This record gives sequence, structure tokens and C-alpha cells, in this order.
Amino acid sequence: MEREIALWMMEFSSMLQAGVDVRLAASTLRSSSAYVGVALSEAVLEQVERGQPLVQAFAEWVREMDWVGLAAAERAGAFAEGMQRVASRMMERVRWRRALVKQLAYPLILLCGTYGLFGFMMIAILPTLQKLAALTPGAAAHRGWTPTTLSGASLLIFTAGLVVVAVALLIKNRWPSAPIRPPFDRLIRRMRTERLADQLASQLEAGIGAWDAVAWIAGRRGGLGRQMRVVHDRVRRGASLCEAFASIGHVLDPLFLTLVEVGEITGEVADRLREGQRLMQWDVVHRLESIAQIAEPVAVAVMGLVVGVMVYSLMVPMYQAIARLS
Repeated sequence: MEREIALWMMEFSSMLQAGVDVRLAASTLRSSSAYVGVALSEAVLEQVERGQPLVQAFAEWVREMDWVGLAAAERAGAFAEGMQRVASRMMERVRWRRALVKQLAYPLILLCGTYGLFGFMMIAILPTLQKLAALTPGAAAHRGWTPTTLSGASLLIFTAGLVVVAVALLIKNRWPSAPIRPPFDRLIRRMRTERLADQLASQLEAGIGAWDAVAWIAGRRGGLGRQMRVVHDRVRRGASLCEAFASIGHVLDPLFLTLVEVGEITGEVADRLREGQRLMQWDVVHRLESIAQIAEPVAVAVMGLVVGVMVYSLMVPMYQAIARLS
């Protein structure tokens, strides 16, 4: 569904940038779109009839971080351009997600097969081996790692690693200032900073003051809302933008602070932020593509190691029992 929403937003923003009236653009897309496009068009027309901000029509259709970007663009009078940027980010997410799913499909199947193999080994194979070992001479002298312990430990460590990484990412996403560093923390920080730079640049380019722009972002829920309230408080007390953002530098990309500092010196904060936003967006796309390309080899190697340990822990006792019988 996200792909259909992004395509509709691209078409709608292109029509608005071409000077087409909002009602005409929405009506045209309603007559030529599928279910999602029809629902979005009707929501936009309803907002127009009520005289309400257009961004409210997308509240139930896009993620909160994307909605805040749309709201900032509409507040700055650059709704069409902001929608184009948000739609581009959504399409990049869709492409990356598809590439990642394609790369991880085989490792996930292998993971499910590993759990199935472990269950089959516990239920069917190990009891038979234990009965066979009990009939062989010297069975009572066996000590050390058993097949159950060795294979179970390897699978438990791997599963625990996956759970820990997932929990760490969830905690870091919910509380950006949490004192943990999950995998891809730098990438997540750059993505978060790119959206912040876009929201600030959109408002500053429209002539909105830095204090008002920061105050508006600080009033949003989720994301960097709590950190932006700290920035807003410092700006209100007379600190510069660079000093204010430096107080939350642990949750932002260092490039952002450098751009703000240079922009304040040259008097071109909006231009520097826009250039930085484009650079960070390009870097995020490149990094996501790189992750998608290396995900499958790494996942297959790790899963191969786990499966190898399980097979080794199963075959060695079997050959030992056969050797004692012979």
C-alpha cells in the first residue's frame, strides 16, 4: 500500500507544481486511481471543502515522521515540493524493503528449517541414539558436551542475538537518547537528522523565523519532539542555533551541526540545511542499497555456521555408537 500512496502523492504534487487547482487535481486522480488513490482524493477534497489544512487528509495514510514533514512543508507554503520529497523517501523505503526481503528470503527459509531440524532431532533422533548408546559397551563413560547441549546452545545464542538486536533498535527508535548503540545506529541517526533538516529548511526557506520553526517542531509528538523542546528552550534563552542543537548532538548527525554553524556564519542557514538534507538523503539511499547487497551473504554464512554445529553435534555421537557396535 505504501507504494500506491507514494505514487499518488508524486502525481498529485506534480500536478500542483504545474499550477493545477487542488480540486481539479484531486478529482482527476480520483477518477483514474485505484482504491487507495480514490480514498486519498476524497480525503483531500473533504479538507478543501472544510477549509482545513490539506495535511490532515494524510494523517491516517502515512507514517508520523512523513506526516510531520508534510505539515512543515504546508506551513512553509511549499506543500507540493514537500510532498514530492516525502513521496521520494517512501519509494526509497519500498525499494529497499523489497530488495532486503528478496535477499533475506533464503536465509529466513534456512532459519525456519534449522528450527525444524532441531525439533526433529529432539523428538525423533536423540531418543533413538540414547537407546542405541545404552546398549553399547562404555556408554556410561561418556562425558562432556551432548548433542542436545551443543546444538541447543548454538541455536539459543543465535536466537538471543536476533532478539537483542530487535529490542535495541526498538528502544533506540522510541528513546533516541537511550545509552545504547544498536547495529546501524549511525544510519538511523542520519535518517532522523535528514528529516529534521528537511523540516527546518522548508520553513526557513519560506521566511519563517528560526525560533518559530524550532517551536513548531518542538510541539510535535514523537520523533525528536522531546529533544527539540530542549533546543527551543535554549534558543528562547538567547543561545544560537548551533549552541542549541549542540546540546542534543548525541542524537544528531555531526554533519547537521557543522552545516548549522556554517549557515549562521554566512547567513544562509536554510540553503546549507537544504544542501545537507540532499546529501544525507543520497547517503542514506546508498547505504541502504549496500546493506541489501551484503545481507544475504552474511545471513547465509551465519546460518551455515549454526546448521554446521547442529549437524556435527548430531553425526559425531551417531558414528561413535556405530563404531562401538562394530
